[in-house]
Amino acid sequence: MMDEVTATLVHLIRQTDLDRRPDLFRQSKIAFLDYLASALQAAREPQVQKMARWVETFPGRAHLLGLPGTSHPFMAAFFNGFQSHYLDLDDAQSSIAGHFSTVLFSVLLAESTPEVPVKAFLTAYNVGAELEGILGGYLNPQHKRQGWHSTGTLGSIGGAGALASLKQLGPEAAANLLSLGATQSAGLGLEAGSDGKPLHAGFAARNAVFAWEMVRYTRVTASLRPFNNDNGWQQVFGSLTLDPEEVEQKWLNPGQILAPGLWMKLHPYCSAAIGGAAACRELFRRGYTLDKLREVTFHFPPGAYKALHYPAPETGKEGKFSVEYVGWQILTRGGEEDSLFDLPQVPEAFRQALPKFHRANDLPPVEKTVRRTVVTGVTLEGEPVEAEVPDPLGSPQHPFSEEDLEEKLIRAKGEAWTRKLLDKMADWPRGNLGEILPLLYDERGYEHD
Repeated sequence: MMDEVTATLVHLIRQTDLDRRPDLFRQSKIAFLDYLASALQAAREPQVQKMARWVETFPGRAHLLGLPGTSHPFMAAFFNGFQSHYLDLDDAQSSIAGHFSTVLFSVLLAESTPEVPVKAFLTAYNVGAELEGILGGYLNPQHKRQGWHSTGTLGSIGGAGALASLKQLGPEAAANLLSLGATQSAGLGLEAGSDGKPLHAGFAARNAVFAWEMVRYTRVTASLRPFNNDNGWQQVFGSLTLDPEEVEQKWLNPGQILAPGLWMKLHPYCSAAIGGAAACRELFRRGYTLDKLREVTFHFPPGAYKALHYPAPETGKEGKFSVEYVGWQILTRGGEEDSLFDLPQVPEAFRQALPKFHRANDLPPVEKTVRRTVVTGVTLEGEPVEAEVPDPLGSPQHPFSEEDLEEKLIRAKGEAWTRKLLDKMADWPRGNLGEILPLLYDERGYEHD
């Protein structure tokens, strides 16, 4: 017998209907385009192509984004999750303090046929986003501070919920799938700066699809009480008691992809550095280049830079999680250079400049869905300078324009392909996925053999 919290979640999954929510369909389309741009730009990476060739050894019908070949659905979900999170270009969300689009769209593409209606596809995405965002909102920031990477811990639950919606499962089957997703929750935050971090997105997507395929073919069962308040998932991960009525009030009110909303990126580094990067850009615009500054300090609210693991990164990948490395690029060059995040070792010029940079948790506390970064500096003459950009480009309050999103897609696949994709998606959410799926899979050979 289901507990009350699980029963409420199952009811919400099964009753979700977005026909009167054009705002959610519109934002879901934007999120999907951003997901594609993030994944397809990574398709050229040697490690991604090595992973694709291995994944292809698992026979199956599901396609790999942007690359030739097919694999078993759960391995295709794994690969697409890994690929779409590999460069850390994909969107992030503050309730989960992680990334859900990379997992959810990878799950849904692996289990979607050309006949699937776009509305059903995007509705399932929102179901997964609500599950992850609401649960993450209860757990964080403690979950993040404990060292978990919520893309992995919450992703398999969101993916299971999305599949329960897409496959229109009954109550017991949906609870069973949620339970199998929840029992696979994992992901250590310490993997940031290595291939382990994007693997979490792949594992979470794989786990959700694996659970569905296993249930589909073997009828395996699990506890129907995964979210009970005695020893359920929320108790294990956060010692939390959930009020089912409160959960129901939060569902699609207005929607996790709208509030707190999605952070999107033009450059491949952690979204927690976007505010600091924008402030550094403002200082550079005002003429305060690094050679004119004696010191630079990044100011955060208490505990707010947990995701920025590396104050002194050794590699470009570690630099993706270093506001110092991002700020150094901007204050010396006027902007980010994406190639610097690929370096096996950070430049010597950065190492020499590093003593100028400092961090401080001295801003007032803010709501956990709010991000704030102030950058201060002292010039060589002793003049104090300060910059803050409250709503930087890519934040929910300052979202990408159509031109920004097109630029990101063009960088990934070129202008002709981008125009063709946007034309075929012009009528979304009307139509079926079959109108775009052939565009997403590339039959050319690998660049790196």
